[in-house]
Amino acid sequence: MADNDRQGHGAGRPGAEGPLIEIAGAAGIVLWLGAVIGWWVSQPEGQGPGLFMALLLIGGPLALMVGLISTLRALRDLRAETARLHGALDAARTEPQGMTRPAVARTEPPRAMPVDVPAAEPVWEEEPVPSELTLDDYLRALNFPDSPDDVEGIAALQAVLNDPEAARLIRSAQDVLTLLAEDGVFVDDLVPEAPRPDLWRRFAGGERSPATTAIAAIRDRAALGTVAARLREDQIFQDAAHHFLRSFDRSLPAFGEYATDGELAALAETRTARAFMLVARAAGSFE
Repeated sequence: MADNDRQGHGAGRPGAEGPLIEIAGAAGIVLWLGAVIGWWVSQPEGQGPGLFMALLLIGGPLALMVGLISTLRALRDLRAETARLHGALDAARTEPQGMTRPAVARTEPPRAMPVDVPAAEPVWEEEPVPSELTLDDYLRALNFPDSPDDVEGIAALQAVLNDPEAARLIRSAQDVLTLLAEDGVFVDDLVPEAPRPDLWRRFAGGERSPATTAIAAIRDRAALGTVAARLREDQIFQDAAHHFLRSFDRSLPAFGEYATDGELAALAETRTARAFMLVARAAGSFE
């Protein structure tokens, strides 16, 4: 998306189950506590379990319930994130071209068309040029649609997927975002430091220096540790990550050549750029 503010985009990830997991978990905890306390107080005086046994009876199952709830929530988030990415791309591929591709009004300079009428003024006719991919389309596509109902995001994604080089970046970003979600890492939750358009422009221009390492502005230790471990241990993730990093790096020079400072700042806020910052820092690309 071209919007600079990405804070509200986590809303694209809600699971279909809604709060049912939390409600069921809370009900189970209450029932178990009620059952244990009821059994304990019903025992004749002096014959009930000791305090240590009572804590074990209460704490052990509660810990298991909390762990189960956390696991189910993580699975719910993973399913929702994967469905969002696949649904958005599927919708972009299947939407009719005329309905989804945004029209970009652009014309060539008018050319004279002579008319066979003596002493008449020449007639000028404007000849339209086919629409082209805009930077706004590109930024929206790099942020991915929030859902299959995000009409503007899908239209931009459709336009970008028609460009082979841009489509390669989009698909590699989708692969990485899906793999990150498997480990519970969602880039919507990783808010980078304020972007520096001047450094992004220098980085896009090919500069690799201690100064430009500041563009890797995601410093979440837990997420970085998870990604670093996955890069060491998972060959599939390693291949997907390196392909994505190369694709993103190749796309930057052309974007940086035409983008304004505001558009460079918007680029840094997209989900694709956040994934780049995270994976590149975890891979040691900025060291």
